[in-house]
Amino acid sequence: MVNEILKSSDEVSTNQSQITITNLYKTFERDGKEKEVLRDINLNFKKGEFISLLGPSGCGKSTLLKLIGGLITKSTGSIQIDSQEVKDPISKVGFMFQKAVLLPWRTVEQNLILPIELAKGNIAEAKLRIKDLLSLVGLEGYEHYYPNELSGGMQQRISLARTLMTNPDILLLDEPFGALDEFTRENLNFSLMDIAEKSGKTVVLVTHSISEAVLMSDRIIVMGINPGHILEDMKIDFQKPRTDKIIATEKYAQYMLHIRDLLGVGR
Repeated sequence: MVNEILKSSDEVSTNQSQITITNLYKTFERDGKEKEVLRDINLNFKKGEFISLLGPSGCGKSTLLKLIGGLITKSTGSIQIDSQEVKDPISKVGFMFQKAVLLPWRTVEQNLILPIELAKGNIAEAKLRIKDLLSLVGLEGYEHYYPNELSGGMQQRISLARTLMTNPDILLLDEPFGALDEFTRENLNFSLMDIAEKSGKTVVLVTHSISEAVLMSDRIIVMGINPGHILEDMKIDFQKPRTDKIIATEKYAQYMLHIRDLLGVGR
């Protein structure tokens, strides 16, 4: 059953671009003036890749993620998922935010069912998947708990399970573990990597952490500010499954130093 939950429904070849971003610009109007947030973004993400959007605050990482998810509209350019232009949120994309945003009056099970209810899907069928999803995120047996009975890390695990509830092909994650303590965050990072590897889903993660990006990613999109633009599209060449042993390697240190230099960290 777990394998069925993780299985991607997308039949796109792994050699074909799943997400294509072409000449993308985004501006916002503030105080009667237009502010350019993203300038000339061109990217192609293949199915099954784990990509991190990395850069300082204000470089447009979260804006880019929301544009890919269809949560906000672009100014000019093109964003396509499986060759279809993104205009609104689509079912094959799951979005996870910085906070769990669980409804406090609903149990874990009821929170997990929420996206199925909103989509007017099959509730009875969805309920059959809850036990396996909770097992997947390490919280089997917590179906009838309420959010205030769970720690912050547990709430984020429930949020991840809810994101997986509709079996999306693409996971868009906006610093989902950023507010957690270092130990909980690292454990959840490894859980996320395991889920991504088993499922073959495409993952796009927004992060401020250089070490997190190097540890988890197949590619890192390093971004600069004023306006947001791409400094470098880096391939991270480590075997999978990833373990914390890579942190002690010279290659890991070289990636870290290169990114710090790109971003001007420590100067």
